Amino acid sequence: MGWRLLRSRKAGVSAQDAVRVLMALGFIEIRFTTHLVRRELEGEDLRSSLGHIERIRMIADVCHNLPGDLSSMRDRERERRAVESLKFHLRGLEHDDPADDQAAQWVRARLDESGYDYLPLLSEHVRARLQH
Repeated sequence: MGWRLLRSRKAGVSAQDAVRVLMALGFIEIRFTTHLVRRELEGEDLRSSLGHIERIRMIADVCHNLPGDLSSMRDRERERRAVESLKFHLRGLEHDDPADDQAAQWVRARLDESGYDYLPLLSEHVRARLQH
């Protein structure tokens, strides 16, 4: 399913589609950010470079197990595994850990872009907080 089709179709996006979007956008953002790091290192801006490297690491941490979600031959199993991964990555919205929250916010923003309705994956109190 193409990215343009995903963006134009707000309903009916599967968890598998959402995982594919996370992987694609993660790889694109990592690649782009490495160019920023290179430019900043040439200018000897180490502080900013380190911040970008941490962001790259966070995105890589989110994406590195996602391809396995799509490895099953059975559609139902792929969907179940994709849902479990999304729940896992959104868990940071529940806790006060800044590292988990940063990753969860990154995932949430990408899922919003893709049109995937992740709210049912969240606890009631988090859902209520996000809807207000």
